[in-house]
Amino acid sequence: MNTRKEQLDAFSRLLDIMDELREKCPWDKKQTLESLRHLTIEETYELADAILNNDLQEIKKELGDVLLHIVFYSKIGSEQKAFDIADVANSISDKLIHRHPHIYGDVKVLNEEDVKRNWEELKLKEGKTSVLE
Repeated sequence: MNTRKEQLDAFSRLLDIMDELREKCPWDKKQTLESLRHLTIEETYELADAILNNDLQEIKKELGDVLLHIVFYSKIGSEQKAFDIADVANSISDKLIHRHPHIYGDVKVLNEEDVKRNWEELKLKEGKTSVLE
């Protein structure tokens, strides 16, 4: 497995490639949040299929495709001066810390069910529900 430095270098390489494609590739230049949406849904389904098939090589490939979309949306967000990839990463980090008070706070849990119950209670307090429900 790769070291943390190698992981960060690989991510930095991806960001550099996205910057270059957005600047030089006619197709990539033209994309918007809306134009990428249906492609993102397609990639998500392809990842789900790979998971159902327990095909680890295909999962790796499809995760790359989904990651590309996250980086692409973040690049567009930065061009619009709305958010960038650091904002996206910090947002999910903050959410994970908030939703794991048994790790980052003083909440005590006995088992996985307690964790799930706390997670759902926190989501409800945030006014969130699943779009798939």
